Amino acid sequence: MRIQTCPALMDWLLFLVLFAVLYAAGARGFSLGQCAWLGGIFQIAYLMASPVVGMFLSRRNARAILIASTTACTVFGVAALLCAGFVPLMVALGLTGMACSCFFNSFQTYMRGETEPGDLARTVSRYTLAWSCGSALGFLSSGIVYGLGIAALAALDALVGGAILFVLLSHRRRPHHESSADDHVEQPAAAGRPVDPVYVLVGWCLIFTAMFIQRPVHSLFPAICARNGITSFTASLPLAGQMLIQGGMGYVMFSLRHWLYRRTPLVILHILAGVVFLLVWRFPPFVIVSIGISLLGIYTGFAYFSAVYYASNSLRGTFNVGVNECLVGVGSFAGLFASEWWSRRSGTENAMFLVCGVALFVSVVLQMLLICRRKQS
Repeated sequence: MRIQTCPALMDWLLFLVLFAVLYAAGARGFSLGQCAWLGGIFQIAYLMASPVVGMFLSRRNARAILIASTTACTVFGVAALLCAGFVPLMVALGLTGMACSCFFNSFQTYMRGETEPGDLARTVSRYTLAWSCGSALGFLSSGIVYGLGIAALAALDALVGGAILFVLLSHRRRPHHESSADDHVEQPAAAGRPVDPVYVLVGWCLIFTAMFIQRPVHSLFPAICARNGITSFTASLPLAGQMLIQGGMGYVMFSLRHWLYRRTPLVILHILAGVVFLLVWRFPPFVIVSIGISLLGIYTGFAYFSAVYYASNSLRGTFNVGVNECLVGVGSFAGLFASEWWSRRSGTENAMFLVCGVALFVSVVLQMLLICRRKQS
């Protein structure tokens, strides 16, 4: 679907801005605490806006909100690139987070309205692939263009924002009277488990956990690299690799949709991801850290696909997605400050990987408790 280029382009724009801002913050000597706040204010604004926009979103008004939020993201992104002081950056990134929240909430509503009944899993797999690849492109292009200066970054931001608006304005919408995935609950594949409402809660745990472990890496790792003399391009490579693997895993999940509503894949992937984090914490050379960060895309691709699918495959899809996007902000904020606090307390920058590994083990236990309680009731 051509419309799937919109989340790809938006995440290109966002990660172009966020990587450049946080790498520059590290180069200017900002502390890890300040970098955590720069990433955190974006997420606070994101989580505050999500439930509000989710209350009045509908298939009819989603496109208008998409256009307005795209324009706002583009303008505020340029403003963030132009700011150098801590307080102006906080303001610009907070406004960007609010606009970004409106975009992704409204896009998922719009996406369901454009999807034919029974085709939700395929659409979600394409969505996960699209925004993940866009994020990878954002990291890579920011790492490359960073050396050319702020003007080049701002021009690229404006170009990408304009491309999103072009796609939205030229897209021919499905008529509102036609049935769509927004008012249809999709049944599982032949080898799959039946739909279980408790997995909406599991999906919320998944998206919280995925953001808890991913946001510290995306926000603090660029600053740490800048402080240690690693070039912007080199620093962007493991982050881009993670997002590419994440996108591939999310896309493959359409073929693996028989994993949905099952406990075994949940347990295995959480344990494997937790072990990878512990290895990266224990063996901190850049090459090992880079490989570990990239491989974690397997877990996050599974987690994001599952969370979006569980939330969307319900007659309360718009509400569920609003909670999802709110938890994106909560998980990101919690992960950032838990990781920064433990790194500061332990005196080692790579201590954030230990926090993330422990979080994965705790999360899978909570998810199993939710599922077991549901089966007993």
